[in-house]
Amino acid sequence: MRGLGVLRRADGVVLCLLLLVYSAHADNFKVEVPVEPVSAHVGSSVLLPCRISTGASAVGMEVRWVKNGNETVHVYVSGADLESRQSLGFKGRTHLDKEALGAGNVSLQLNDVRVSDEGSYQCYVVSESWFTDSTMKLKVSAVGSSPRFTVAGRLDSDVTLQCDSEGWFPKPELQWRNVKGADLTGRAVLTEKPGADGLFTLQSALQISEQEATEITCLIRHGEEKRVLETRVHIDGEFFTLVSPSWKGLSVFLIVCTIAFIVLIAAGVYKYKNLRGMDHDLQQVPLLKLFYFISTESKGFVLKSEWKQIQSQTVAVTLDPDTAHCHLIVSEDGKRVSNDCNEKNVPNTEWRFDFYPFVLGREGFTSGRRYWEVEVGKRDNWKLGVASESAKRKGHFDLSPKEGYWVLQLMCGHDLSALTDPETPLKVLPPLKVGVHLDYEEGRLSFYRVEDRGVIYTFLGKFSGKLFPLFYPGEEGEELVILNKQDQSEKSDSSKAEPNSIPV
Repeated sequence: MRGLGVLRRADGVVLCLLLLVYSAHADNFKVEVPVEPVSAHVGSSVLLPCRISTGASAVGMEVRWVKNGNETVHVYVSGADLESRQSLGFKGRTHLDKEALGAGNVSLQLNDVRVSDEGSYQCYVVSESWFTDSTMKLKVSAVGSSPRFTVAGRLDSDVTLQCDSEGWFPKPELQWRNVKGADLTGRAVLTEKPGADGLFTLQSALQISEQEATEITCLIRHGEEKRVLETRVHIDGEFFTLVSPSWKGLSVFLIVCTIAFIVLIAAGVYKYKNLRGMDHDLQQVPLLKLFYFISTESKGFVLKSEWKQIQSQTVAVTLDPDTAHCHLIVSEDGKRVSNDCNEKNVPNTEWRFDFYPFVLGREGFTSGRRYWEVEVGKRDNWKLGVASESAKRKGHFDLSPKEGYWVLQLMCGHDLSALTDPETPLKVLPPLKVGVHLDYEEGRLSFYRVEDRGVIYTFLGKFSGKLFPLFYPGEEGEELVILNKQDQSEKSDSSKAEPNSIPV
């Protein structure tokens, strides 16, 4: 028994010695990661640094990255990436530099950063004789759009201004200030809308009186460094004269009388057409068509100060005949296009549309803010928007942002819609002239009714690659006209006298 006890004590000593040797060996191999959090912007790529302290080669080892202790980000084993073991949210977005592994660099590149990527990341390295790991943190942020003003409503002689901004993370702070710098935020109503992508949209409404008709500022403060984006608007006293109590009462009376008159005549026309056995069609009865337009919903109007800023970003756009469908006729100056539905003998190049009767602009945009105007007139159908350089041009395909097309269309003379997936019907008055404003960095494509600065629709998303203006003139044979800067300047000046404009 005594001999057996001696043997057991000897085995324990050996085991202790082996553990000490292993610990000493493992202490020489550590993985080094940053102490401070690594920062990244949404949509960008970021490198998560991790390196073996001794510089030993990791080519034949196992490298594993894990998020928050339970989500597998990337697995590498003896020369191969095991994508099947990745969590679904990280598939196709990670990269381990195989050449750097030879020097003990096991840093991981994470592409297309998302809000959900924020958190703690563990870097594990396993060899045949040792194992070690370290933890680092990733902080994600997104800078949203500049604040935008719209007139949200009126009450007696007061007006409600609305300030919108989207695409923020983490949630920023929105403030209102007057010309003296006084904080008006306490009077405002704020709505915060987190999207499916985790980015925040802010919408704040502030009611001001005629006595406060002055410079109003909406500003956004974001991040620990308190980055500030702001937009200012000057409210002229002349705006409030349009909504003064005396004029408002008279205006309401006239509007009610006008609508009642239109309804009576529309009913009479309808009864008359039924008696004659004629087809009831909005296109054949202008008064019914007018009544339909009056009953549609407005999407808001752009203030004059913001409108001038948008129009100051006007660029010269010309049509590229090499992209035009064989049914289209493009003018020599590249400013007009029509569709005569007759096939022409033109080269069928890879750039030319062969199914949709489209034509693109010569000028492509990869950055900045660009604006152009198109005269569509009273035609029954048209399409306007932008297309990415890499989007399909041959055969039939979906016209949607996921296919590289951001398009607004008119059908049947009154059905406006945005070609999203699914399509978005728009209950707004069809324009005679369309303003198109592209903000590449903010991922915004907005359409406006130039006659009264009305907002038609805005696409929101993320752009990549070169974008080209897109045009479809319809099938009436009438020309679609791209207005030059002189035309737009004259229109801007003449709009001051238009009764439907909103002088703010």
